[in-house]
Order: sequence, then structure tokens, then C-alpha cells
Amino acid sequence: RQSHISMAPKRQRQAAPKKASPAQAAPAPDIRELLKRCSRSSLESLLVSKFDGGFLSVEEVEAQLVPTAPPSRAMLSGTERVGTGAFDELDCDVFTAIVTELDLRDRLQVATCVCKGWRFLKDVSHLWTSMRVAGSSSESSWRDRGSHDRVTVSNSGLTRLLDWVGAASLTELRLHTGDAALQPWTVTSTLSAVPAIKVLHLGGKKVNAAVMEATAKAAFAPTLREIHIGEDVAGSEARILSMLQEMPALESLSVPRGRVSAPMLRTLAAAWRTKRNGGPPLLSKLTLATSWGQFEWELVCCVGSLFPELEELTVDSLSVGLDVPLSSNEDNAAWRDYQAQPKVRGAVDAMPRLVRLRLQRFCGYDFYACSSEVAACLRAVLRAAPALETLLVLGGELTSTRNRADKTLPRPTDAAGASLELLPPSLQELVLSDLDLAPDDFGIAPSLPALRRLQLGNCGARAANVAAALVRECPKLKDAVVESAPVKRRGAD
Repeated sequence: RQSHISMAPKRQRQAAPKKASPAQAAPAPDIRELLKRCSRSSLESLLVSKFDGGFLSVEEVEAQLVPTAPPSRAMLSGTERVGTGAFDELDCDVFTAIVTELDLRDRLQVATCVCKGWRFLKDVSHLWTSMRVAGSSSESSWRDRGSHDRVTVSNSGLTRLLDWVGAASLTELRLHTGDAALQPWTVTSTLSAVPAIKVLHLGGKKVNAAVMEATAKAAFAPTLREIHIGEDVAGSEARILSMLQEMPALESLSVPRGRVSAPMLRTLAAAWRTKRNGGPPLLSKLTLATSWGQFEWELVCCVGSLFPELEELTVDSLSVGLDVPLSSNEDNAAWRDYQAQPKVRGAVDAMPRLVRLRLQRFCGYDFYACSSEVAACLRAVLRAAPALETLLVLGGELTSTRNRADKTLPRPTDAAGASLELLPPSLQELVLSDLDLAPDDFGIAPSLPALRRLQLGNCGARAANVAAALVRECPKLKDAVVESAPVKRRGAD
């Protein structure tokens, strides 16, 4: 029998299947890496479901993963597509990957404007899970307006668009009403039609009290993970607080300029603890923007104790004491009194999990912040963040361009010492802008063994010497970027 098999033609032979050795078997997924990709609220739900008994399987954890890329899947049943031209020859997975890489506007054009053979794309749900929409007062087609990463629609156009893509599949919605393009009733009806939203951005003057009330009552509110509220919304601080109290699962929050205060954050944290049966808030990313002249140092001081899971913090418009001669505003007693008082008072609550900190805009219309206030601010914050990995300090440019050349940049060092000496050893990325730096600002021998990236913008005549000294002292810092132009606030990442 063996001889017969050996004499058979090669094309008829079938080698006996080999048993896969342990070395060839697919490696088991690392449960620690899987847990890092799960949201905090999902992990809590899994633990609660297993509290009364049972084991937590890897498959259950994988089902809760935050997707890093849209899943690859066949768009049609079967192995052939008809009507997509040359794309009929491509494998379905390859074709899916190509369409997924297109911007939202391009995907809509492909699915509606090519031919009937492409219109089945609207049934591929993972292509329409994220939507960025801006209002337009014109009834013209979205194909003629807006940028590629968003679509611009009218009131009726937004309703038709959501009906076409299927609002129930949306998990991310970024909506800007414009000044008067999308009306509040359109926004409220939209929010009631998207029950699975996890990420929500709201902006525009038509986001008023009615819209915020509808958002608080929406089906997605208890499980919403991220919300960004634009600076141009019409809601008050009290209305925003009332809305946020209904979102205890939030992990990322951006509060608009002038609509946030320390009492508001305390009330919000207490409400979330109550809704979570005493558990701490899940918030890990917080962006605070204060109005000019209304800076509260208490805001920075309290976030660490209110939100113990905080990992990323951005504070904008830090209007600490300005370097303003009192004689320049003799007719304004309130202004003189405001500038005469130190703004940085009190210690900052510990933020042990904070890894990314961004402080920006230490200046006003025509005066920079005084060096003593800037140094005191940096010193207090760095003492509270021992695990910091990324620090961005963007001093900002004066609003009055004619005064930029005449004013002196603030220093990070004062009579109490160099604040940058307190940079933690865990720091990996450092971006500084609009500060007058000197080599001794970091101490005689900076202890920054993990520093990998350094960027200095508009940091005075000695910036190159500072960068060279840090490159010599930091073993992992191989190169540094030194620019004469300031680092832009929204382009520093």
C-alpha cells in the first residue's frame, strides 16, 4: 500500500496533516494589553456581571475593546461584486479597506454619486459610525460645501442624511450648528435618534438650553464616554452642569470658556459619585478654558482630588498676574486691584495618574504674565504630578501685535528658584513656547533620563544653548527642535 501511494502522480498525493507544535500555535492574547484597550465603564460592567459568580473569559474582554480601526468585513454575501467596475476584481477585504480610508465626504460621494452599483455601501454599517456635520443656511448640496472631513447640511438635509446612513449605527457625532443654520429643534430631534452615541461634540450658537436639556434626557447620556462643548454655545454654566450630571460614565470632558468654576466641578464630581453608588468619577481627560480676567487658581488646585483617575489635563487662558505698570491704567481701579493680587495661591492637589499636562496662554492683550507668577504656577503643578510624561507650556502671543517686540517674555525662574528643576524623571516629551529660557533653568545636572523629544519655540536668545545642554545631559534625547516662531496652541501635538 505504501508502494502504491508513492507511485501515484504528485498532484494526487496528499501529505498527512502535521499536528501543529506548541511553537507554531497562535500565541494567546496578552490580557494586560487587552485591558488597556477597554474603557473604564466597560470594565466596570464586566466586573459587575461576574460579581455573583463565574469566570471572565478572554472573549468577553475582547468584545469590549475600543476599536482602533474599523473592522474588515465583506460588503456583500458571496464572493463576487457586480457594478463596481475594476473594483469587481478586488478581494472584498481589500475593497473594504480602501473605502474605509476615505474621508466622510468622499465616502458619501462614492456611495451616492458614482452609479447604482455602489449604493449598497450605505448598508455597510461600520462606514457610517462617525459623523461630523456643520450647519449651512443654504439648501445647496453638501457636495459643494465644506471640507472633506465633514459635511455641511441644512435642517432638512441633516434629517435626510441620518435617515440614509441609519442613525442607530452612529457612535460618534460632531455637530456644529453655525450661527443660525441648524435650528434647536433639528438638533434635539437628531439627538433623540442616535441612541448608541459614545462621543459627542456640540458647538454653535443654536446649542441652547433646550438642546442641553434634550441631551441630558437622551438614551445615550448614561453611557456617554466623551463630550466636547464648544465655546460658542448659548447655554449657561448652570445649564451645562445640569446636563453633565446625567453623564456619570464620562471619561473625557471639555468645558467651554467662561462656563466652568471650582464650585461647578465640585458639584459635578459629587453628583457622579452619587450616581455611581459612591465610586469615584471615571474622568481621565479634562480640558478647562477660562475667560480672560476670570482665572480661578482654585480650578487647578481641586481637579486632582475631584477626579482621581485624571491622566490628561489642559488649562487654557491662565491669566495669572500680568507684568503691567499700575500707572498704565490709572483710571481703572478695579484693574489695578486685580493685577496687584497674586493669583497663584495654595498647593495643587496631587494628581498621581497624570501623564499629560498642557498649560497655555500666560498673556493678555498687550502684556505678558510676570515671571514670579509663571514660575509659581509651574512649581505648584509639577510638584503635584510625579508621573508626568508629556508637558506643554505654551505662553502664547500678545493679541496686540505692535507690542510684541517691546515686551519681555516671562521667565520660569524667580527668587524662589528655577521651577523647571522639578521636572519629574518620567518626562518623555517637553514643549516650551514664549518663555525666556536660560541653561541653568533646569538645574546644574537635569535628571531627565527618559526625555526623548524637546521642542522650543520663541524661547529667547539662549534657546539653542538650552537645547544643547539638555542633549548632553539626557541620554535618550538625540535631537531637539529650536524655532524662533511660537508653537501654535492647536498644532503642538
